[in-house]
Amino acid sequence: MKHIPTLFRRELASYLLSPIAFLILLAFLAMAWVNFWELLRLLSQNTLAYSGRSDPLNNYIAGSFSFWLGLLIAIPAITMRLLAEERRSGTIESLLTLPITTAEIVVAKWLAGVAMYLILLLPFAMYLPFLYHQGKYPFDLGPVVSLGLGLLSMGMMFVSIGLFFSASTKNQIVAAIWTFVVLFLLILSQMAYQYAATKKESWAEGIQFLSVLHQVSQFSAGRLDIRYIMTHLSLSGFMLHLTIKVVDWRRES
Repeated sequence: MKHIPTLFRRELASYLLSPIAFLILLAFLAMAWVNFWELLRLLSQNTLAYSGRSDPLNNYIAGSFSFWLGLLIAIPAITMRLLAEERRSGTIESLLTLPITTAEIVVAKWLAGVAMYLILLLPFAMYLPFLYHQGKYPFDLGPVVSLGLGLLSMGMMFVSIGLFFSASTKNQIVAAIWTFVVLFLLILSQMAYQYAATKKESWAEGIQFLSVLHQVSQFSAGRLDIRYIMTHLSLSGFMLHLTIKVVDWRRES
């Protein structure tokens, strides 16, 4: 794994030199600004109860439609090119002939995707110090740390899913669409839970456990359930394993 740092720097540099990455970052900066001022408005009017969430952090992230829509667009956009572009341009063959393992290539690309994901979250974190001064809300750091860890593990899982689909096709658009569909199902599974709970189905709790919206809501409330973290990490490892197998299979075929 000694080649991972070099490959990671290569991939991250390709992100930072891409105009698409700056456009996505600009969009997230705008979303964070809108979310922050909307949160200030709710705090000033004492209307947080309207959303059903009394914790401002829940409104800032978990209850933000624009945040989740942004992720649904950004994750496929930053992962679709990781391996699909290498295969389309033919550079994957030359990369695989180097004295590096497939695992090193996959892990380095995954880490670069996770790093870009964290960069996209920076605008949201940037506004938090102003919450006390402008919003007059002395929030506890516990929920912030819990939310940060939860978003990190969730992002690792999301990027690993996108990387798998990028390895499965030469077409970046196809990879982006499949990634979007899977993330959409993970995020919107909360609707399936609400239906199951209404019908009092036995599988309702299982769906709720897998609901990303529910998980992030719990994280932002300061409830750091290690089961959610382990689920994210386990799925990340599983998807990376599948990605390595796909790349090896295409390498031998």
